[in-house]
Amino acid sequence: MIQRLKSILINWIQIKRLNVFVLFLFLAFIISMVAKLSNQLSQTLQLKLIPTQLSTKEILTENKPNYVYVTIKTQGFNMLKYAFKDLAIEIDVTKLEKDGSFYHWRTNPKDLKLLNYFDSDVIVEAITPNTVSFNYDVQSLKKIPVVVRVTPEFALGYDLLNGLKSQPDSVTVVGPKVLLDSISNVFTSNLLLTDVKKDIDQTVALEIRPNLSFSNKFVQIKGEVDKFTEGKLNIPVSVINLPEAISLSIFPKEVPVVFYTNLSSYNSIDATDFVVVCDYNRLDTSTNVLTPILESYPPTIKNASLQINKLEYVINKSND
Repeated sequence: MIQRLKSILINWIQIKRLNVFVLFLFLAFIISMVAKLSNQLSQTLQLKLIPTQLSTKEILTENKPNYVYVTIKTQGFNMLKYAFKDLAIEIDVTKLEKDGSFYHWRTNPKDLKLLNYFDSDVIVEAITPNTVSFNYDVQSLKKIPVVVRVTPEFALGYDLLNGLKSQPDSVTVVGPKVLLDSISNVFTSNLLLTDVKKDIDQTVALEIRPNLSFSNKFVQIKGEVDKFTEGKLNIPVSVINLPEAISLSIFPKEVPVVFYTNLSSYNSIDATDFVVVCDYNRLDTSTNVLTPILESYPPTIKNASLQINKLEYVINKSND
């Protein structure tokens, strides 16, 4: 028991000595820091330049911050107020040199605005770089068409009557002319619509580009949806560009045309609404075949195709 108490006492004394050592070490560090901060120190700080007072027709064309590096000298305690915060100063561009499409801010250690940014006991020793340039351009206006990037996946038997349309179909964009000249379209965001079986009326965001102002950030995408069905009709074939001295017999004289149309228009579609031709000028004498071409079909039909793409023919010369 006595031996155990002795061991505990020795450990306590050792810990106490360690704590006293750490305390003295900490106090020595604090005293050293206070002494250092009481002295004059030099430090280079990053200072952000924010251009202001631009004309209403002007806009900065570089979307990046401009910085200068200012070396100051002051007492260490004063330095602390600048060392741990983001430093920025507004620059009135109307007081800067103007050259072409640039405003130029020149280094001047005696700049009162810059000097007044710091306390009176702060000495500005150096400023780099020597010149900071702000690139600007005159704002222009341009009307740009909207390109729809909405992809509908339809339920079985449904489809669009016509293509998707954007309302509005174009937007007004304001910005630097150099940027506007490079833009021919404004795109909607990519959007996939699934199991579509009714009219489309969807609000979609536009892809907004930086440094430009858009009259609309969203557009309305609309499209008529209806039930569709497939049909087939036999269409007579006519021969065009046939010389007067020649008659031509073709087989078959009719070709089947498969078409895809909305259900409400199906019953109004007739064979006379289609035109299928063979061009004599494209006749292939080596194979004795003619290629039929579906020249036209009703506008209510979404798509149509021939089921036969080769016709046999016989040339009959006239006796005249």
